[in-house]
Amino acid sequence: MSESMSREMSEALPDRSAIAIVPATFASFLTEPAPRAIGGVGLGVWLVDTDVIVEEELEIGRSWLDDAERKQASAYVRAELRRAYEIAHAAARLVVGAAISVPPEKVVWGRHACPGCGEPHGRPRAEGADVEFSLSHTPGQVLVAIADVPLGVDVERHPDDPVGLSGLLHPRETAEIEAAAHGTLDGGRATVRFTRAWSRTEAYLKGLGIGLGRDPHLDYLGTDEAPGRTLDGWVLTDVVVPEGYGAALAVRG
Repeated sequence: MSESMSREMSEALPDRSAIAIVPATFASFLTEPAPRAIGGVGLGVWLVDTDVIVEEELEIGRSWLDDAERKQASAYVRAELRRAYEIAHAAARLVVGAAISVPPEKVVWGRHACPGCGEPHGRPRAEGADVEFSLSHTPGQVLVAIADVPLGVDVERHPDDPVGLSGLLHPRETAEIEAAAHGTLDGGRATVRFTRAWSRTEAYLKGLGIGLGRDPHLDYLGTDEAPGRTLDGWVLTDVVVPEGYGAALAVRG
């Protein structure tokens, strides 16, 4: 993605006939995750409730992490953020390892080239593997997804101040969130609308591999409840998560 392309605005086409993805439940580090079974691109999506991972099992997961992951985990001051990070990375190791028949502690992480500058800080990848994966974590919930094509996934907890954060998004999304907060827009609370738009945007940008190197206000993914949409060759689908959270998956078509 060139610098000029990264500045172009785009708008997703909603698909109200789409069906939100129901992820598989990931409840233990002691068993392999369920087989991939969604769609024709070898897609699998797993949801982890961080509260169900007991400390004894988390210790096992921590033992799989490499030095860089341990360093990053220790940088989190809040224990809930650190725990979510550790669970997410341990779960990703188990999921990816199972897909490529490698023990979780033997999975070696790398990065694809960034589409903006070409440097190796794009989408994460597993060295020597022919699968793509993405992970996301927030206090309470973790999502891990894997496929045969590029993808991005994001899960977010509803914010306390959706209007204050909405300025980070596309101007139309900002307006929709503000309207919902003031009761002039039907169909969803401001917190729900913000989380929909932010998780969709994050999933899309993670799938591209450029992350927040592309300004989130450039892409209109919408705050409405339509569970699917398409944008520049990507298919975005909402993911079913517990009340108080929102999540989305982006898969390159």
